[in-house]
Amino acid sequence: MTRPQPELSVVVSAWRTRELLRTCLQSLKPVHEAGAEVIVVEDAGGDGSDAMVREEFAWAGLKALDSNVGYSRATNLGCAQAQGEYLLLLNADTEVRPDAVEALLSFARAHPEHGAVAPRLVGPDGATQASCMAFPRWSTALFFATPLERIWPGSPELQRYFMRDFDHKHERDVPQPPTAALLMPRALWQELAGFDESFGLFFGDVDLARRLASLARPIRFLPAAEVVHHGGASTGQLHDFVARWHADRLTYFRKHHGALAGVWVKACTTLAWAAHVMAWPVRRMGGKTSEPLRPLCRSFGAFLVS
Repeated sequence: MTRPQPELSVVVSAWRTRELLRTCLQSLKPVHEAGAEVIVVEDAGGDGSDAMVREEFAWAGLKALDSNVGYSRATNLGCAQAQGEYLLLLNADTEVRPDAVEALLSFARAHPEHGAVAPRLVGPDGATQASCMAFPRWSTALFFATPLERIWPGSPELQRYFMRDFDHKHERDVPQPPTAALLMPRALWQELAGFDESFGLFFGDVDLARRLASLARPIRFLPAAEVVHHGGASTGQLHDFVARWHADRLTYFRKHHGALAGVWVKACTTLAWAAHVMAWPVRRMGGKTSEPLRPLCRSFGAFLVS
């Protein structure tokens, strides 16, 4: 006897987040019992997450990868295995609050014109996270992650980019929420071919939202649906976090704004790098920990020739 097709498939990507993954899956058990398919993609983190899932959550499908392939590829592999009409993408450092999934599904069922729906993310302390952002543009590269961000933190461009006029308490369409928690129709995901795997870890969600916008499929922010997000559980373990972020940002600007935008982003990154290098001796003399300069220079050199 074949099992009926589930309405929902939850795809959880995990890398070195065993304890948080356990909590995430505990929060998903009622969702599974209500009929949802749950798939965990363990991206070769080597922390025993795969064994934990097998032993404690036998009801969850597990795709344990032999080598680390990165967030975009791992999520695509999990979604390729999914059977549900809708996909709920989740980071392993999330906890789904009661009724959140049903609220997301109810909106998606009633509004097929929307491409996706995102919940309100809150920290472990219950504080709302300002998670939604506008799309980056040329001026964003100049004002964000450069000395200008510190010199003029209240610039109109940063106000726009971080949507600082939005309190994340009211329902509305938004340009780009994070895919830490995002629900969308599986057919639309397949139409878009999922995440663009040229993005390793960052900006893949921005690119996905940009492609949804190009199809005139808005993304709804639904504050009534609440998901706890611990944040940075995997990225905080990366020794090359900054280098990866800049590389993926460069990929995004080249893809959506052209080759000249790539040159512009490199120029803005050079400004940030020069400021960092000039401040490096001061931080060291002040006793503050700082990334060694030699590997930083190597990664910057590789960025410039990429």
